[in-house]
Amino acid sequence: MNPIIPARKLDLAFAILVVATIITWLIGEWWEGHDVLLPVMAGMLTLTFIKCRFVILDFMALRPVKFFWRGVVIGWVLLVLGLITLAYLISLP
Repeated sequence: MNPIIPARKLDLAFAILVVATIITWLIGEWWEGHDVLLPVMAGMLTLTFIKCRFVILDFMALRPVKFFWRGVVIGWVLLVLGLITLAYLISLP
């Protein structure tokens, strides 16, 4: 197993992260000061999960390691996003 990730793959992951960040920012700007709908919030959290997954697997280089360690880190991200979702749902009127 070669732990070195090719530069092209990292460049593609970086480009996807930049595009996802711009989309998230645009959604945030659009809905600023308005009641955020549940699908909008779900979309933003989905983009956040995708971005986290790219960072974890490619930039932290956890793609070639055992499933357990990837699962621990991705599980932590899912836990945090789940708690954010729970806090959002509790705050709804």
